Amino acid sequence: MATEDQPITHGMVGQPIPRREDPALVTGSARFIADVAIEGMLEAVIVRSTEAHAAIVEIDTRAAAAAPGVIAVLTGADLDGHVAPFTRHAISTPPHVAEAAQLVVKEHRAEVIPTSRVRRVGEPVAVVVARNRYQAEDAAELVFVQYDPLPLVTDPESAVAPDAPIIHPELGDNVHSRLHIQVGDPAGALATAPHRLRRRMTFGRSVGSPIETRGVVAHYDGAREALTVWATTQRSHWLRGYIAEMLDLPHGDVRVIAPAMGGSFGSGLYSEDILIAHLAMRLRRPVRWIEDRRENLINARHARDQIHDVEIGFDNNGRVLVIADRFLMDCGAYNPYAVTISYNVAANLRSQYKIDHMDVEGLCVLTNKLPNTPVRGAGRPEATFVMERALDIIAATIDEDPIEVRRVNLIPADEMPYDMGMLYRDGNQMVYDSGDFPAQLETALKHIGYESVREWQREQRDQGRFVGIGTSCHVEGSGIGPFEGARVRVEDNGHVTVDSGSNSHGQSHETVLAQVCADALSVPIDQITVHHGDSAGVEYGGGTNASRSGVTAGMAVQIGAERMREKVLAIAAHLLEADARDLTITDGVISPVDVPTMQLSLADIAEAASPGPGQSLPDGIDPGLELSAYYEPPAVTFASSTHVAVVEVDPDTGGIDILRYLVVDDCGRELNPMVVDGQQHGGVVHGIGNAIFEEVVYDDAGQMLNPTFMDYLLPTAADVPMIEVLHENHPTPLNPLGVKGVGEGGTTSAPAALANAVVDAMRPARLEVNSIPMTPSRLKMLLDEALELP
Repeated sequence: MATEDQPITHGMVGQPIPRREDPALVTGSARFIADVAIEGMLEAVIVRSTEAHAAIVEIDTRAAAAAPGVIAVLTGADLDGHVAPFTRHAISTPPHVAEAAQLVVKEHRAEVIPTSRVRRVGEPVAVVVARNRYQAEDAAELVFVQYDPLPLVTDPESAVAPDAPIIHPELGDNVHSRLHIQVGDPAGALATAPHRLRRRMTFGRSVGSPIETRGVVAHYDGAREALTVWATTQRSHWLRGYIAEMLDLPHGDVRVIAPAMGGSFGSGLYSEDILIAHLAMRLRRPVRWIEDRRENLINARHARDQIHDVEIGFDNNGRVLVIADRFLMDCGAYNPYAVTISYNVAANLRSQYKIDHMDVEGLCVLTNKLPNTPVRGAGRPEATFVMERALDIIAATIDEDPIEVRRVNLIPADEMPYDMGMLYRDGNQMVYDSGDFPAQLETALKHIGYESVREWQREQRDQGRFVGIGTSCHVEGSGIGPFEGARVRVEDNGHVTVDSGSNSHGQSHETVLAQVCADALSVPIDQITVHHGDSAGVEYGGGTNASRSGVTAGMAVQIGAERMREKVLAIAAHLLEADARDLTITDGVISPVDVPTMQLSLADIAEAASPGPGQSLPDGIDPGLELSAYYEPPAVTFASSTHVAVVEVDPDTGGIDILRYLVVDDCGRELNPMVVDGQQHGGVVHGIGNAIFEEVVYDDAGQMLNPTFMDYLLPTAADVPMIEVLHENHPTPLNPLGVKGVGEGGTTSAPAALANAVVDAMRPARLEVNSIPMTPSRLKMLLDEALELP
């Protein structure tokens, strides 16, 4: 580790440098969205629909407008002509991908505040702005809304029935998007397969549940005609684009800042992001909206919610010859992400396995529930659950150990890079770039002591204990484009400032990107400051989502720092009357290789590069030490992991006790091993919640029945074991850093590994668990049914 007396400037990448973000977070000095306070700021409260599907007959705001402290009460009609609707999808698909995947994507209009019809409980119908939150809350209760209820639908199978009520009449039915991807000859392979199995598998709806709820603060400077928005967003530049487009503003007049965030777990664009910005412009006053927890659970980041009907053809050894899957995804009332999630399902379904034939049809179905957004994993946990449960069912069918079935199906290391025979959603051929899946599995088995666990399991079973071991393997497409940006600047005093277009909500940008810059520029890390989350920091940015920051932001910083190094050396060579090739930078000091006592500091270079009389630059070099760099990945990189879980099941209660949990991960080159392991730990905990506890429950009227943490359960420290993380890393050849993504992998495999372990524990009862979550009540019901069988 570095010390104050002897800082380390080389080889920072790969070191477990403590997170630089933590002091501010643990001392309470970090600035979160609710800490943003501006003189004269008003508070907004959203009035939300109490009906899941209804025509709006009347909205009477007179009593609310007359309430103490109220500045304004607006409905959808008041926004007409001022705020455009959401009319495009958040993620677009390249035309050749759309053709290959037989995509059908319908357009629908989503208003910031609906004017005539609500389509889910919690949809905004009005907004109250007052001098403080208490006055706004009181006034919101005075807004009277008269609804005319309409027929509704709350599950995707009912939504696709011929007589289903249509949520958006202009679409003709409730199927918003459809994809159909075929590889090889799936029909022929199914027809000739020695064995076939069919199963229905479901993955319930969950909520992202960050520690901090959402919020937006907006301030409009009328003199400069400039709008500044602080928001809990993962993608500052992306949000800036939507605000500018929907409020008809030049992009340059909008600045979006993402302050410190208490987690996120999923990307999203929400009505409040646009609405509060408009209110600040309309009222010429700063406006703040902070979401309460009930609002968060009902209105933000729902995910998963899929039904899969899968058919698999396999041979006598358990080798999977073909997989066919038709699935429905409950998208809720709107589908702003089109086929982002469903395409991830199709792309990740075959996982680490060599399966030559595949047929996947995915339907994104509209219902009267909250829209379904990409949350950590975004389709990968569902695909992995289907594949990994199917492998264990195959093993049971042929009376073979599940590990042996995996061994015969894994893609051999000598066939890497391996072409999966389809396009990824970025438009490139889907090719696993590097890795050794069999070695990864064997490392996991060796470390967990697989044979010893099996022997111990037999001993415990004789004593009446139900213990089991389960495995899950997955791949994780990461580092998706189209680009990421960074700006590198050497200040007058020689300090280096890095601005990233990717912002952190737990990924440790301030630490990891400083490590990348330190190595590329040969500057001590304590001489580098990283800023992120501000659209003014760098002109273009892609944001943080889809396990992309290590690859794309890391490479943007690498490129920027290397270019800055070249510029610094060119100026130094001019000043020293030397050849730049004969100069070196060590600890931020430039000197000739053979005359180390002849030195220039970065501050000296900055002074020479400053415009004005003191400028001393070689021909062709622009003044200043500031430049922007952008990285466009050639294709996604494929990280991978193998998870092993050991559990004990209590048949009397349906409770699950996780005894051991192991992850063997391949994320390429680790930029910071401590951060990587932390990402794995957090991801596994998220997956444990999805697997055992978390499930959004709606009634037939479209009301969420568990909108508090009293009823919507999350894992606590008592539910989480020590998580062991090992690495079998294979650097990717697709970027010079050799890095792959790591943010979503922990969540992706956990549900399947735990489900397989539970089934293994209850093997004498021939139990099958093909639905997530495995809540105690649901598992107890399955156990009771299984144990009653003759």
